[in-house]
This record gives sequence, structure tokens and C-alpha cells, in this order.
Amino acid sequence: MTGAVRVAVALVAVAALVAIGAAGYATVGGTRDPNPLRLKAGVPVGVLDSPAGAVSAADNYVAAEDGALLSPALLRRVVQTDWMAADRQSELSLTVPSAALRTAPGSMDGVRLTAAVAGDRLESYAPGAARVGVWHEVTLWSSSLVPAQYWSLDTVGLMWSGGRWQVTSRVVAPAAQTPVPYWVNRAPGERTSAALSEMLSGMSAPYYGATP
Repeated sequence: MTGAVRVAVALVAVAALVAIGAAGYATVGGTRDPNPLRLKAGVPVGVLDSPAGAVSAADNYVAAEDGALLSPALLRRVVQTDWMAADRQSELSLTVPSAALRTAPGSMDGVRLTAAVAGDRLESYAPGAARVGVWHEVTLWSSSLVPAQYWSLDTVGLMWSGGRWQVTSRVVAPAAQTPVPYWVNRAPGERTSAALSEMLSGMSAPYYGATP
């Protein structure tokens, strides 16, 4: 395992801790605020038209797609649930949801996957429309596949329709703009606190469940 991968593994361990609640999506007991998420056929749906609601929707949409990468049927269900009807086919036909599988073996038998959202940033918001940056990773491994991580920084476009957020676009940033792997590949002297703070400017850990 290279030094870069060791650092990435350490980072994803932290990311997994903050993302561990992604599977529940339950309303926090006693809160006066509405839960920004509902489940539709087991898929998270964003139902709160606010800046925090848009961020929560984007985080969970990305997490749901990443978690479905090994199952074409589940991935299709997630996209059909989360995306605007006019944009679904483009997501299924392009490489965005399947990029992490580009080095996977021909057979998926025995392949395991974990995924986590490490951070997010609200890029823009107006009632009914939003853009959210989501930094996330996917880890794949099996008895015949060397463990590998794939980090991505995506900008998710959202539109409010039918009382819920739906995805209209998902744009992947170049690797040089993604905190990992770019950060761990820099020379040791370039890994300063100021440089990392600049890359993570405006980004926070995801919050799952009811908004604060």
C-alpha cells in the first residue's frame, strides 16, 4: 500500500464516521424542524426547499448512487427515483455513476464496495434550484481485485419539482481540484495547512437526518 493510499484510507475512515447515519434517514427525536429526507422505494428523496435541504438531498443522492454501483437494477432504480425524467438516460448512459468500476474485473462475483460522502459545499441556492458540491469516495475490493479507492468532487444540479428535489446534472471536477487524490499526491513541502484550508474552503461534513 502506497503512502498516498494510506492517507486516503485514513481520511475515508473519518468520512465513514460522519456518514454512518446515511442508512437510517430517521427523523431526530424531539426536533421542531422537518426532516429534509423521505424514503421512496428505499431511495432517499429530498423534501425540504431550503439551502440545508438542498445540501442534504445532494449528499444522499450521491451516496445512494455510489452504494448501488454493483447492482445495475438498483442503480437504475436510484436514478429513476432521484433524477428528473428528462435527464435520467444521460446519467445512466454516461460514465459518471460507473467510473469507479473502470478497473473492476469482468465478473462482479465477490466484489465488495463501501462508499462515503466526506464533505459538501453549497455552490448556489434560490427557491426551487440549487447547486451543491459533494466530495465522496468509493472503495472496491475482492479476493481477485486489489483494494482501490476512487475519490471525486461532483457538482450536483437540483430542481424543485413535485414537492421534492430532483437531480438535473452531475459534473465531475478534474482531479487537480479534488482534495483527495490531489492533496496526497503533492510534495510533502506543499502539504501545508493553508493549502488544505484553501481546497476545503466553504466545505463541511455532511449532516444526515433532520436539519439543525
